[in-house]
Amino acid sequence: MNYLLQLTQQSENKTLNLFSTVYSKMSPLSREPIRELYETIRLNLVADRTPGDDLELVTGKFFRNLFPVAYHHAIHSDVVHGTERGRAAAGAGPGVSNRDFHSDYKNCLVHTYDDLKPFGMVPQQLSSSLVASVNAASVLLRALREGSEVLLKLEEVGVSAPSCRKALLRMNYCGSCKRYNHLHAKPCAGLCQNVMRGCLIEFVGALNKGWSTLTEAILPLIGTVRSADGIESEIKSLDTKLSNAIMHAMQIGPQLEKQVSEP
Repeated sequence: MNYLLQLTQQSENKTLNLFSTVYSKMSPLSREPIRELYETIRLNLVADRTPGDDLELVTGKFFRNLFPVAYHHAIHSDVVHGTERGRAAAGAGPGVSNRDFHSDYKNCLVHTYDDLKPFGMVPQQLSSSLVASVNAASVLLRALREGSEVLLKLEEVGVSAPSCRKALLRMNYCGSCKRYNHLHAKPCAGLCQNVMRGCLIEFVGALNKGWSTLTEAILPLIGTVRSADGIESEIKSLDTKLSNAIMHAMQIGPQLEKQVSEP
């Protein structure tokens, strides 16, 4: 678990660094949404339930709120298009180009997000793969926690019932077969049954359910988590996918600007 949490922290730092260097104008307004996205991933990894809706909602919210920032600073700016309005704003002095970045302006862009689809299919694809990989990793981590509880119950057999430990040792050889190679002779079935009934029956019930849950959950998940679509690959590539979304919006910038300016 610690490895995955550390991996998300490294990926978050990498993403923040990407925005501060490549998308520097967007960086100040993008930090908090980025942190919220990664924090939701971490919370879902350690959750005692199956993740899904909240991570999907936060991912959608991230891209929806990122659109006004990307549009204003990377698409609509004079750096990208060199428009007359951009040059006029630049000539009018610092801060003028930011005057129209108020709440009404942002709300307008947010409300047009679904129709414009500025980031293409990246948000949907990322949300789907992220939820699936975090879901698989979360189930695996819960299974491992279940396994640790099973091992603790096994330890209780010896710690809380020392008489059971002696009885279990007697099941390894035939105590009545003295002078007849008793160390290699099997104990009688009755002895084994008595030990199981009288000593281990309370533990067998407790262990069976937990162990079955562990084995059923962990075996198929190990391959999924370690696959190319698993949590490790997904987290490591998250910064690249976010960058691809912004690059897509910049490529269709003229089209977006035309649609936004239409009455």
